[in-house]
Parts: sequence; structure tokens; C-alpha cells
Amino acid sequence: MNTIKFNLWFKIYLIVLFLFAFFFLFEKYDNNVEWTISEWLINYQGGFTRRGLLGEIVFQFSKIFSVTVREMIFIFQVATYIIFYSLLYKFIRDINKSLLLVFAIFSPLFIIYPIAEVEVLARKEVFVFISFLIVGNIFGQKIIKNKHFLYFSLILVTATLIWEGVIFYIPFFIIILIIKNNFIFDRIFLIRIILSVLPTLIIFYFIVFFKLTTNEIEIMCKSVNECYGAMSYMSNSLESNIAEVTSKFKLTYLIRYILIFLIGFFPFLLIIKNSKFKANSFISGKNCLPIFFILLLPNILFFYVAQDWGRWINISYTLSLLTYIYSFKNNFITTNYKSIDFSLFKKKFILIFSFIIFSFGWSPKTLMNEDVGSIPIYRKSLIIIDYFF
Repeated sequence: MNTIKFNLWFKIYLIVLFLFAFFFLFEKYDNNVEWTISEWLINYQGGFTRRGLLGEIVFQFSKIFSVTVREMIFIFQVATYIIFYSLLYKFIRDINKSLLLVFAIFSPLFIIYPIAEVEVLARKEVFVFISFLIVGNIFGQKIIKNKHFLYFSLILVTATLIWEGVIFYIPFFIIILIIKNNFIFDRIFLIRIILSVLPTLIIFYFIVFFKLTTNEIEIMCKSVNECYGAMSYMSNSLESNIAEVTSKFKLTYLIRYILIFLIGFFPFLLIIKNSKFKANSFISGKNCLPIFFILLLPNILFFYVAQDWGRWINISYTLSLLTYIYSFKNNFITTNYKSIDFSLFKKKFILIFSFIIFSFGWSPKTLMNEDVGSIPIYRKSLIIIDYFF
């Protein structure tokens, strides 16, 4: 596909998604039962706690600028999506786009998912995506120095303080460093990796084993005059979260999500199946598929500890595709698109119809027990139209 034409349409696509995001974030910020807002309200006023860094920053900024905490949350959320979409556009625009990669980029498991499922919009995994894109840009430079590993460490620590779930996705971050080092595991490189990741592991230890007491949670809630949703959920144990999953689990849910994985990942898996590493090491010429499946393995744990299966598959897909794009644009991977049969799409009508159905015809819901949504963008458009007219 013509890169200039794709970049234009991709820019328009991101602008449209941002307008959707702006509208639904505006609707969220004044909703007294909105879970996303409650997650952003968590702060350090009652003491150190998981997910508190962002809420503390928002809390302090609201005092400095004399606006309500909710208004400041809305400003931060809008700014977050401006940053995310800008970084994403710059990350993707410079690579050659095959037909299959275009399908992969427009998968309903990728950028469009938080708009299709507004409940996910502005959940804190967006900072995992932003962090990954920044790391990809840093380690896309020709010469890597110690300071770049320091930046990497600071980014990981910050992401963990915002959302501790990033710990399940650390392999995606580490693989960027490994690929950049051509899969050469010399002593200096291993020391750099260990020292870079160690602060994050220490922070994660404190997050897991040091929780707020009931009185400290009450102090935190009083600081923002609200206490609901994610804030009241702070005292829940890991065992109770797992119990929520196991008590609701049915085989049909697992089958549904296996199908969601196979269909949503299908273009990407075809690309990876026909890709090989070009690194000057023992992995040179090896197929990429096993590496990507290894990266996905830790993510399976999240499906066991929390019931937001739609979110987990969105995160897994996003980081998988961005890892491929990083590797491809930095010439660490070669993909043989000629070996993929596109004869079915020679007719333009079939191509357009298939693209629309695949990209915009469906979307997984947030919770594991919810059915697959249909034509989500159409439905979201009707909500906006009804709001104004």
C-alpha cells in the first residue's frame, strides 16, 4: 500500500478516534459511578499505595490551578490521548505497509478497542502503551549508552507506580533491549538489564505487601471527597480477585476468547509466521512465531487473576504488534509477504467488505462473561448524535 496515502488515512483515523475519545471522556468526568474516574482518584494522601502516583499528581495540580480534581482528571485524560495518538502515528508512519499489516493495524483488538468499549477508555494501561512507545523510540537510536538504560528503568518504575499490572508485560519491554543487542547476552548487557529492572521489582514488592489500612483509605477518600469503585476496591486481596474469576468461569467464555484471539490476531499471526529475525546471533534466520508466543505466556496469568479479559487481550495484542513494528522498522525482522496468498482479495469489493467487517464489525466486551459486541463504532456514533440532536 502507498505509504503516503496510508499515513493520510491513518492520521484521519486517529483524529476521528480522538474526537470520539474527547466526547466520551467528557461524559465520564462528571459521572459519579464511573469506575475509570475512581481509579484516577487514588492518591498518596493516606500513604503509599498501588496506582497512586497519577492520582497524587492530579490532586496536587488541582490545588495549584484551583480547579476540581475531576476537571483536572479530564484535562489529564485528554492530554494523555493526544500524547498516545501522536507517539503512535510517529511510530507507525515510517514503515512500508503491506495489505496484511494494514489489516493488523486496524484490528478491533488494537487502537479502536477503547472507543468500541468506552468502559476501557482512559484505563491506566494506556500508560503502558505510551511507555512502550517511548522505550521503542529510545532504543531505536543507533548508539545505546548507559543513560538509555537509566531512562528505561525510570519509565518502568513510573509505569508500575501508575498501574502495577505492567509487571505482567515486562517481557515485551525487555525484548526490545534484547533485539537491539542482537540477542547477544554478554556480561555487560545482562548487568544493564538486571540493574534496569531491579527498581521496578522492588517497587512491585512494596505494592503487593504494603497496603493501606481502612483508616488510611478513609483519609485518601476524604482528600477528594469521594470513595467508590476502584478506591473502595483497594482493600481486596489477590485471592478475592481470583475468586471472582473462578466463580464466574464457564467453558463457553474460554472458547469465545480463544476465537476472539484467533480472529483478532489472525493478520498479525500470518505476518509473524512469515517473518524471520535478521539479528547477527544464534537466532538469525529463525522464525519469529515462537518468540512472540513466549512473550504472550505471562499474560495468561492476568486472565486468571482478573475478569477484564477484553482489556487483557487488547494489551497483549497492542504490545505484540508494536514489538513487531519496532523490529521491522529497525531492520531486525524480515517478512516474506510474497509467500502469503492474497488472491482472495483481488476483487476490490471483497477486499473493502472484508476490511470493514473485520475492523469495524465487532469487538470483545470488557468482562469475560459478556458477549461480543457488534458494529461498535456505529453504535457509539448514534450515542453522540442523540446527545446533540
